[in-house]
Amino acid sequence: MKLTDSVALITGAASGIGKACAQRFLEEGATVVACDIDGAGLEQLAAETIQSSLHTAHCDVTKRADAEASVQQAISLGGRLDCLVNSAGITPRTLPPEADFEERWDAVMEVNAKGVFLMSYAALAVMRPAGRGAIVNLVSIMGMVGYPTSLPFSDGFTAYPHSKGAVVQMTREMGVRFGAEGVRINAVAPGFVYSPLTENVVGNPEVHAEMKRLHPMGRMGQPEEIAAVVAFLASDDASFVTASVWPVDGGYTAQ
Repeated sequence: MKLTDSVALITGAASGIGKACAQRFLEEGATVVACDIDGAGLEQLAAETIQSSLHTAHCDVTKRADAEASVQQAISLGGRLDCLVNSAGITPRTLPPEADFEERWDAVMEVNAKGVFLMSYAALAVMRPAGRGAIVNLVSIMGMVGYPTSLPFSDGFTAYPHSKGAVVQMTREMGVRFGAEGVRINAVAPGFVYSPLTENVVGNPEVHAEMKRLHPMGRMGQPEEIAAVVAFLASDDASFVTASVWPVDGGYTAQ
């Protein structure tokens, strides 16, 4: 198992890719602190998992105090934090329909970009003195390319790709800065994946078909496929990998 005896903190762990990461890390032997703002989702994860190496914590990643408390909870379990997975995220589609363009941009940027910043800041405060650690950020191919005009997801002012692009650059900047201190920082950029963030659009048959067509492999991804790459980047198998962004997208960005 790649992550035996490691302690990992995973945000957004109540559903989707974050949940798949929590489950994969447990399979790989890690002690996991699964964090989310969704208490019911965390309870469901715990009920499905039933492992003593799983611990849950309520965490609003936009709050500095929550970020610091989550890191300290991980430290209390094993005296260290080996890995942080920043998976918490939202899209404008998850916000109330009455929110205007500014409110949508602020809300998405706060969770997707500021949340990664605060969690990483808290994690690095303990990883750097230890001289080791790994941070894996979940971004998106939409942080690397623009939304295709064949999909009804963006009017050019949509905060989701803006926020993910910001985290792509955080990954590179932090990865370069802290690599010599023994902390590796990488990002995984999924293509379109079946998750709670896409379930309200794949219900449209035409949109769903187009989302699949855009990938050379002719399909969308599963959360478990993303989690496998995250686990690799968190492990010592990726010991010479940092400041990189890994597309896991069925060939989408290679076109």
